[in-house]
Amino acid sequence: MISDPSAPQSPTDHGEVVPRRRFRISPVWIFPLMAALAAGWLLWTNWQARGPEITIEFDSAPGIQANRTLLFYRGVKAGEVTGLALSPDLGKVEMKVRLQAFAADLSKAGTQFWIDQPVISLEQTTGLEALIQGNSLQARMGAGPRQTRFEGLNNLPVTPLDAPSLVIRLRAERIPFLGRDAPLYHRGVEVGKVEDKQIEADGLAYLRVIVDEPYVHWVRKNSRFWILPATSIEAGPGGVKLDVAGLNALVRGGIAFDTFEAADIGAVDEAEFFLAPNERSARASSLPLWVSFDDGRGLLAGQTPVTYLGLTVGIVEAAAPNAKTARVETRIRLEPGFELLRTEGTQFTLVRPQFSLKGIAGLETLITGSYLAAEPGIPGTTATQFVGRTLSDEEWNRTPAKETRKVTLFANGASSAVVDTPVLYRGLTVGRVVARTLTKETYPQFTLEIRPEYAATLQSNTRFWQVPATAVQAGPGVLNVEMANLQTLLRGGIAYDAVGETRSPAGVTPDEFELYASETRARVNSAPIQITFGNGQGLLAGQTQLRYLGVPVGLVTAVKPSKGEVIVTAQFEPGYEFLRHQGSNFAAVRPRVSLAGVTGLEALVSGVYIECVPSPGGELAQHFKGESITQLEPPEKAGTLEVILTAPSTRISLNAPVYYRGLVVGKVGRKGLSPDGQSVELMVEIEAAYTPLVRENSKFWDVSGIHVSVGFLSLKVQAGSLESMAIGGLAFATPDNVAMGPPARRGSRFELNLNPRKEWLRWDPRIPLRSK
Repeated sequence: MISDPSAPQSPTDHGEVVPRRRFRISPVWIFPLMAALAAGWLLWTNWQARGPEITIEFDSAPGIQANRTLLFYRGVKAGEVTGLALSPDLGKVEMKVRLQAFAADLSKAGTQFWIDQPVISLEQTTGLEALIQGNSLQARMGAGPRQTRFEGLNNLPVTPLDAPSLVIRLRAERIPFLGRDAPLYHRGVEVGKVEDKQIEADGLAYLRVIVDEPYVHWVRKNSRFWILPATSIEAGPGGVKLDVAGLNALVRGGIAFDTFEAADIGAVDEAEFFLAPNERSARASSLPLWVSFDDGRGLLAGQTPVTYLGLTVGIVEAAAPNAKTARVETRIRLEPGFELLRTEGTQFTLVRPQFSLKGIAGLETLITGSYLAAEPGIPGTTATQFVGRTLSDEEWNRTPAKETRKVTLFANGASSAVVDTPVLYRGLTVGRVVARTLTKETYPQFTLEIRPEYAATLQSNTRFWQVPATAVQAGPGVLNVEMANLQTLLRGGIAYDAVGETRSPAGVTPDEFELYASETRARVNSAPIQITFGNGQGLLAGQTQLRYLGVPVGLVTAVKPSKGEVIVTAQFEPGYEFLRHQGSNFAAVRPRVSLAGVTGLEALVSGVYIECVPSPGGELAQHFKGESITQLEPPEKAGTLEVILTAPSTRISLNAPVYYRGLVVGKVGRKGLSPDGQSVELMVEIEAAYTPLVRENSKFWDVSGIHVSVGFLSLKVQAGSLESMAIGGLAFATPDNVAMGPPARRGSRFELNLNPRKEWLRWDPRIPLRSK
C-alpha cells in the first residue's frame, strides 16, 4: 500500500526508557560508622583532657610502671606516668608524667611530688592502701610560676595536703633522740610535728617544725621551747615523780612550748628559737647572773635548780672553773617574776650532803641532787655578780638560841617526830624539834625552834602537820612518789603553812599550835558537818576525801556508828562553804562491776570517796543525809519529763535505757510498787530535748532480754544490747500526726506492754524537737 505523502505523519520515538538510579547506603556500614564517630569522640575528649607533660626526678622509683602508675591529688586521679628513664649519669630516675587538663596547676613551681608506698615501722604505719592498688604518685600544689621539671621528695611530707601556715626552726647544741614526725605540744595538746632534722654549717643541730594552722597564734616571738622526753624521773623537794608523756612521744620523743611572760607579737615563718633541754631551763629566761663558789662539787649545768622558799625559780645554766681566781664560776638564769633575787646582798647557798662528827646536813640531796637556795638581798638595788656559800651544820649551830622563835605543838595522837626532826616551810628546812614531852593526857608535845629569818612565816592561821616518810599517788599517766627529804626517813618531819584567813590582829601570833596527822587534815578548816549513811564501808577517818566535780575539797575527820547508821564528820578546805547549803547532796562512791557496766572504778586506786553536789542556795546546814551509791547522779536537768509506766511485773531495773527508734532518749529513774501493791510502777525520765516525742497516745513496751518468735518455716530471734540484757530496757512509739494526741504531762501514766504491735512499728510521725 502506497501512503499518501500529503497526509500528516506521526513522529517516531527511537528513545529507551531507563529507570532513575537512587543513592543508597547499605545497612552494613551503619555500625562501622558509629564506631568511627565514637572513637573520634573519645580521641577528641582525651585530647581535650590532656594537660602538660612534666618530668620528676627521684633517687629511685620502686613499684612505678609506665602507663600504669597514676598520679593522685587529694585522692583524685590527676595524671599518669608515661615514661621512665635513667638520667645520663645514672644517678637519678627521670619520670615523665602527663597531667590531666584540670590538674595543670600542679606544674607550678613549689609543687611537691612523692611516691606513696607502704611504710611499716615502730614509729609509723602509712600507705597501707598501696599494698592492694600498688604504689602511686602523690602531690601537694605549689604557688610559683609554671615549670616542667621537678625534684621529687624521698620521704612522705608531714603535712601531705596543704602547705603549712607556719614553719619555725629550733636550734640546739645537741638534739639526741628527736626525729622526723616527732609531735609538738602546747599545754598537753598536739599542735604540730617535726618535718626535718639537719645540722647547719656552724655545727649546731636544728629542727624544722610545722605548726598546724589552728594553733599558729599560740606561737609568740618570746615563746620558749624544750625537749619533752618519752619518760622522765624527776626528784625534787616534793618527792620523786615518774612522768610518761604518751605512746607517740614514747616512740619519737616530743617538743613542748609555752609563753611564760607577757605575750609578744606572733612568730613569723622561718623564725628561730632556742630548744632548751628541759622545761626548767626553758622557764629560766631572765638575763644571766654569775655566782662563784669555792668548789663546784654537785653543780651540774642545765640540771641544778635555784630555789626560793623551797620552790624552783631558776637553773644553773653553765659551770666552769676559773684558773685565775681558783673558784668555780656559774651562770644562772631565773624565771620571770623573781627580779628580787637580782639585788645586792642576795645570798646563794649551795646545798649538798655534808657529813661531819657533828651530824649530817643536806641529806635530802642524796635523792634530789644539789641545789642553790636563794635569799633576797637589799630591795631597790641591782647586782649581777655574787659570791656563793656552802651550807653546813655549823651555820645552824652558830645561830644563838635566843634569836630563834620557839613554838609548842600538841598532838592528839601518836607522832614519830623526835628531837632534831626537821621543820619544813614549803619544802625548805627552817627549823627543828628541840624537845619532846608528854601532856597530862599522855599525848606528845613538841617544842620547835624556827630560825629568825623565817619567823615572819608564822601567822595566826598557821597549821602544822606531820610529814610521812613517803607517799605514793597514782593518776592518769603519772606515778608520783612523794618524799619531803631523806631525813624524814630517819627522824620524821613536821611542815607548816598558812591556811585560810588570819583570825588575830596583825603581828600577833600564838605560841601554841595543834599538830595534825596529815597535810590534807591540816588544810580543812571549815565548821564540821555531819553526814548520815546507811553503812560506812570504805569510809576512813583522816583518809576519805570529799570531792566536788572530781577535785578533793575536804576530808572525813571521824566515822562513828550510831543506832544502826554511820555518822560521818567532815570538813572543807577554804572557799567551799557553798557545799554546806541546805539541800546539798553527798554520796559515797564505791567501785561496782556488773554486766551493766563498770562505775566508780577510780575508787579502786584512790579509795572510797564522797562526791558533793551543791544546792542552788539556802541557809548553811550542819546535818545531811548521805547516799550510798556507786555514782552520784547530777541534779535533775531543767525540762526533763517524768512519766509513770505500770505493769503486773517486770525485771527492768533502775537506770535501764529508754529507746526511741533505737536512740537512747531517757532512763528509768525509780522503780516501786503501786499504792495498792497490785502492779509495778516505773518512773521514766525523758531528756529535755526529746520530751516532744512522748504524747498521750504513745505506746511503751519491754525490749529486755531475748525474744523468740516461731512461724511457718521461720524462726525469729531478737536480742537487745548487752546493757538491756543485763538491766532491761524499754522502747516507745508515737502514732502518726493525727492520732498522736497532745504532749504528755509530768506524771502521765502509760501501760508497759510486753511486746509491740506491728502497727506501732510502722508509725512515722513528724515531731519537731527542742534544740539541745
